[in-house]
Amino acid sequence: MDFDLLIQGGSIVDGSGAAAFSADVGVQGDRIVALGALPDAAAANVIDAAGRVVCPGFIDAHPHSETALRGNGDIWGSVLQGVTSHLTAPDGFGWAPLPADECAELWRSTAFAYGQPDLQPEWSTIEDYLGGFTGTIPINVVPMAPHQPIRFAVMGWDDRRPTPDEMDRMRALTRDWMEAGAVGLNTGLDYQPAANADTDELVELAKVVREYDGIYAAHIRYNAFGRPAAYRESIEIGRRAGIPVRLSHESVDAETEPLLEEARREGVDLGIDWYLYPAGSSHLLVWLPPEEQIGGYDATVGRLRDDPAHRRRIGSIIEGQIRETSAAGGREYFSATRTGQHIGKSITDVATERGTSIGETAVDLIIEESPDAVLVFRRGLTAEVFDALVQRTLAHPAFMVASDGLYHGALPHPRGYGCYVQVLGTYVRERGFVSLERAVHLMSGLPADRFGIRDRGRISVGLAADLVVFDPATVGARATWDEPRGTATGIDAVVVNGQVVAQDGRPTAARPGRVIRARGRR
Repeated sequence: MDFDLLIQGGSIVDGSGAAAFSADVGVQGDRIVALGALPDAAAANVIDAAGRVVCPGFIDAHPHSETALRGNGDIWGSVLQGVTSHLTAPDGFGWAPLPADECAELWRSTAFAYGQPDLQPEWSTIEDYLGGFTGTIPINVVPMAPHQPIRFAVMGWDDRRPTPDEMDRMRALTRDWMEAGAVGLNTGLDYQPAANADTDELVELAKVVREYDGIYAAHIRYNAFGRPAAYRESIEIGRRAGIPVRLSHESVDAETEPLLEEARREGVDLGIDWYLYPAGSSHLLVWLPPEEQIGGYDATVGRLRDDPAHRRRIGSIIEGQIRETSAAGGREYFSATRTGQHIGKSITDVATERGTSIGETAVDLIIEESPDAVLVFRRGLTAEVFDALVQRTLAHPAFMVASDGLYHGALPHPRGYGCYVQVLGTYVRERGFVSLERAVHLMSGLPADRFGIRDRGRISVGLAADLVVFDPATVGARATWDEPRGTATGIDAVVVNGQVVAQDGRPTAARPGRVIRARGRR
């Protein structure tokens, strides 16, 4: 039997968590059509995988990759570490379907995660948005319904409960996304305007998603509720709507493990994802309470610019949080700014240079550097404490890997270029925190199962040929805090829909990525 692509002699880690086995993989078109000993097979393209691992392409459920996917070049940081599919709408961010002026306004309030704050996107329909990916990308896109534009389209920045008519309109927009192939609803409850939604609103939208066997995913209300209460809100949404729940950038520790058990006892399928780095990243406004960000970037900056008393109050809030973080051994630094200044510096560093207070400096920097002022937040954890957190999280059945990658700025968080290969190199090979088979499952088969991506995440005959070939002895992350765009090592080949999109650490010319849609009601 002849194939378009033949991967010979590899150790197959099939994404299920089962033990590795030796086999060849035969691909025709975009499908795996043979798996086993294929000694007499021929193919137009043959990859010698002797001494290598062959596994499913990794599925990233939480990448902020909109501008990377549409041409800024950083997409290769994901592809070259073996990621073959991205889910959309992390933290509920999205911009369709909105008229051009509203689309641009909402874009400015999310530009910290994407760069290009002056972009004027025109995504007045869902198909305008999704259609822009077809034939242009080396990676698959799996849509999720974005809560931010769903609420914005109906209620703008209003901080109130919807009327019955408004609730019906938001249900209708959610249904439109599900009919377009979304696999679930994503929200970000520390960000405007989603922060204005109450629990009842989220339950009603989740009930629509349940009709399609979809999932509810969330950045929870850390600022408004605190972690335990935010978990319990998510559990309540899952219970009342009868829907699986996934929480972003969460780990397993003494606080969250009992909450995960609480969800299990209540019959709620609650899962978490995390990128396994001792630091986070978000915009400078993240220190402001959600109610202080009503009206989005434009209104928030306007209040700070025009109201001296408001400036002093917000400055005091931010200074208190910075001092608290510093006392715990943490530190923040700028990874991106509008002017390109202050990269690598903390707000305290800038305050010292200017001879102004930390709070006053923070407010000035919001005005000067937003809307794309981005910080990396280093946590004050010892190596021993962090390693224990990683081991505990990797072992928990609720956990899967996701990058939360931000693909812009001069000094971005290294998770965007290193998340997946760090797991394989550092936590599998070097430290033995997790088996290779389980690690691959956490990055492929498990996210496919949890988000209902039926034909990805496994190596099996009849499934899509999204594949990675890597050297288990050399695979690893070269992305560091100082050099965050260091490309992965040990990745021999990445295959998307049967075509090789990267080989020997370099991109090819192939762009076979597509929009992977759920097939209506399942």
